[in-house]
Amino acid sequence: MPAHLRHSFSPNVISKVAERAAYICSNPKCHRVTIGPDSAVAHKSIKTGEAAHICAASPGGPRYDMSQIESERRGIGNAIWLCAACADLIDKNSGHSYPVEHLRKWKRDHETLMKECLEGGRRIVLQFLPHRPDEGIALQLIHSLEDKGALYQPYDQEDPKRVAESLKELRTTLTALRAQVSPDSPLDVILESIARACRHYMNTTPDHPDIKELNFSLGAVRKVVGLNVGELLKHYKLPASPQLTSIVPQ
Repeated sequence: MPAHLRHSFSPNVISKVAERAAYICSNPKCHRVTIGPDSAVAHKSIKTGEAAHICAASPGGPRYDMSQIESERRGIGNAIWLCAACADLIDKNSGHSYPVEHLRKWKRDHETLMKECLEGGRRIVLQFLPHRPDEGIALQLIHSLEDKGALYQPYDQEDPKRVAESLKELRTTLTALRAQVSPDSPLDVILESIARACRHYMNTTPDHPDIKELNFSLGAVRKVVGLNVGELLKHYKLPASPQLTSIVPQ
């Protein structure tokens, strides 16, 4: 296929979709962080993710949509940020296992949760907030999260109704814990973020989701919780179970 017929993304689109995904793979089952320090050059970073086409960049590609015009095919709306392995995975078997509507849900849930739960001034300055004497409450939070199997059990073992009830219970617990910490504590930032993720699930997931819907919606929530657990363990130097740490992005 001639190169001029391939509608690739511009550097600006690639940069923007990566930023919107917080440089984390958008696949709800994947916890890979796609940026890190360059071990060879101290002042540089290495990106291991890519902006994948939801609808193929050229005719004959996975999920090609002939009704798209060039600007749509090259636009950020047609881009999803994935790690290299997942970008390759979605295009296998001509993309039949990963239809457009599934990839759009991945992107929508991931970007929404990154924005609602991980952005904002308080999140940016989290690393600079002083250590406060609330380790006991932080440990309570870890124990509460460890008690919620919906955060780490295999999806085929989950009952959708029980998942919704469990996240609702968790949100209530988070609200009670927030009442015990100072608003300028790093723990308050983490509690608020996880509570927002629970609310997003309850507001956007149907009462009787099929297994794919459950995988996508719950997977996105697990990713946000995992990011916060990682910061919690780093800041407070507390232990956590292998099951809970398994959802921390690496």
